[in-house]
Amino acid sequence: MKVETRTCTHSLAALWITALVCPMTTIAHHGSNSNPDLYLAENLLVLEGEISGILWRNPHPRLMLTVVGDDGGQTDWELEMPGSINGLIANGLDSEFVRVGERVRAAGVVSRRDPSSIGLLHLLLPSGEEYVSGNRENLWSDERVTTRNDVPTPAAVRAAEESADGIFRVWGRRTSPRPAPEEYAGLLTERGRELASQYYGPRDNPEFECRTGIPTHMFDPVPMEITDGGDRIHIHTEEYNVRRVIYLTEDRPDPEPSNVGYSTGRWDGDTLVVETTHIDWPYFDPYGTPQSDRMSYVETFRVAGDESRLDYTIVATDPVMFSAPVELARAWRWQPGLQMVEDFDCVADWGDPD
Repeated sequence: MKVETRTCTHSLAALWITALVCPMTTIAHHGSNSNPDLYLAENLLVLEGEISGILWRNPHPRLMLTVVGDDGGQTDWELEMPGSINGLIANGLDSEFVRVGERVRAAGVVSRRDPSSIGLLHLLLPSGEEYVSGNRENLWSDERVTTRNDVPTPAAVRAAEESADGIFRVWGRRTSPRPAPEEYAGLLTERGRELASQYYGPRDNPEFECRTGIPTHMFDPVPMEITDGGDRIHIHTEEYNVRRVIYLTEDRPDPEPSNVGYSTGRWDGDTLVVETTHIDWPYFDPYGTPQSDRMSYVETFRVAGDESRLDYTIVATDPVMFSAPVELARAWRWQPGLQMVEDFDCVADWGDPD
């Protein structure tokens, strides 16, 4: 029996399990199931068994697969799906796309934290349809699990267009990829390089706490809503249900350190300028780049002339970890009628690392 992907072809070593050498070296968003920080991404493991449990919770839903070996012994494997529930639902998948008791074939990469867990990349269902993560080619079937992208109704689009007021609206996904560490690694100080070298993803990844910081969540590929609160502005991003408050007047509470810091804002024409201090979060990004409690941010938000996007910049200054300010710029598309998902419902207990 042959198994083929776009980049390599290998033979199955046994009916229910095999390892395929197929390098996956791209550093991706922390939710990717091919992230070599968290998975043994050079080997693809193939399993066949019965679905014995479903945990439909963020940051990643998980399935339990019971596999019976040639000797009759049972082994339980955890299949961790890529992405959050919000993204899966937006693509038409819910907890009932597979059911307990169904026999399936699964392929994925083994977790560095738990040798009995894999990051799920392929799942062959009893219907003959194959769930495939991302843009990979099918392994076994000519049919894929049907997914969709929810399209706002005309009424929702009209309502969004009528209520939009400058930056105040729901913004869609980024127009370009998340910043990569290579963009600023050269600015790390000796202390910054030392701490970066100590980062071990399977143990230290902040995703395991169901929390995040700036600018990580500002560059997450999820919708973001900005609302006008009069003397303050509210920023809400779907991933981890992060909510920030930007104070515009002197009538504001005293600063308190937090994972998203303490933010004040002012208007420079039609551009919102936000300054953030009192940051209590160890990482600048989802890849372990360190930041200290002396980190500060200056962000700008400005709607493009044709209102098709929100232009965003952030200048991060940390005299402990960086030898010069880090400047990053990205943009979000405006997708009228896009709705925010309020409940992230995250499980923080991921077990002990290996």
